[in-house]
Amino acid sequence: MNHICLAIEDALSEAVAEKLLSTSRQPFQITQRLGNSGFGYLKRNLSKFNQLAAKVTPVLLLTDLDKANCVLDFIQSWQQGLSLSEDLLFRVVVREIEAWLLADRQAFANWLDIPITLVPNEPENLSDPKQHLLNLVRRSKKRNLKAEILPSSKSHSPVGLGYNTELIRYVNNHWDPLTAAECAPSLARAQKRIHELVTRHMESP
Repeated sequence: MNHICLAIEDALSEAVAEKLLSTSRQPFQITQRLGNSGFGYLKRNLSKFNQLAAKVTPVLLLTDLDKANCVLDFIQSWQQGLSLSEDLLFRVVVREIEAWLLADRQAFANWLDIPITLVPNEPENLSDPKQHLLNLVRRSKKRNLKAEILPSSKSHSPVGLGYNTELIRYVNNHWDPLTAAECAPSLARAQKRIHELVTRHMESP
């Protein structure tokens, strides 16, 4: 059994991380779930996650690139010269976790009951994946999903109250990371690092 700790921005990222591990065909046991407080908490505690990975258990950290221009520069701005343990899987989602969800195009189209041609081929190239996702939900014929995911006319929130709940259900019941990785390079790199982690620990005496 491979023990691992999750460091994530929010509940949706946590569901995605769990699905990544469960579809890696390796027996993972998640020992801790840290974060759920946005990227600021993750950035402030990077050195602690690094120590945890180096001395106790591997850590899978997922954070969004958002509006930053370069993944490498983004990582270096967090590191501040810190040498990262090879057991800290510091993975940057390009640009938001919603891009990874859109990347399983057929599953997403089926879930919303919309033509697959409406779902972008390269969701990581979108400037605002979350807004694009919301716009696709507006095209759906499924009133229950629209009511939960989209904000009401009187709401000041950009999303509906059931946004995370419904998207987590999509992740758990429909989304396939292996398929999505074909349209999301940063997701494919995350899967590769998980595989390398398992292989490295299997080879360790």
